Amino acid sequence: MGKGGALGWGLWFALAPLHAAGPALPVPVIWDSPACAHERIAAVEIDLGERPSEITRDDKVPTVDYGRAMRRLAEAAAAQGGNAVVLRQHQGVYFTLNGKRSRAPVYVKLRGAAIRLPDEASQCTLRPVDVADLEALSRNGKPQNVSSREAYGEN
Repeated sequence: MGKGGALGWGLWFALAPLHAAGPALPVPVIWDSPACAHERIAAVEIDLGERPSEITRDDKVPTVDYGRAMRRLAEAAAAQGGNAVVLRQHQGVYFTLNGKRSRAPVYVKLRGAAIRLPDEASQCTLRPVDVADLEALSRNGKPQNVSSREAYGEN
């Protein structure tokens, strides 16, 4: 990773379209829209964690728990009246100071679509998102040394 200023500060992030299986949540978080009939209710989005920037000097920025992030996304979908949420986009931001990268992301944004499956949807095949797979996608993404403005999508 490149150096940003004299301290070698940087942020890197992974963006991934998602696919995997998961924990007991208020509503299931799934990779793909099901092939069976369903109704799209609303777009849902959560963000979790701190947003360190180029002026951050503390190398102990708190990290984010993916299980908590997925739970918040599922709760947001349930609050909209959905009984499942299709994960559409994932962003994990990692913090680097003096060449030392955080082990887990310091910021996570999840976007999805709250959907309503019919009561007779037991024959629907759902591919639930697994927290461990989601973390692996984030950790194994190609690092990109970016400014905080780019990392958080600010214009």
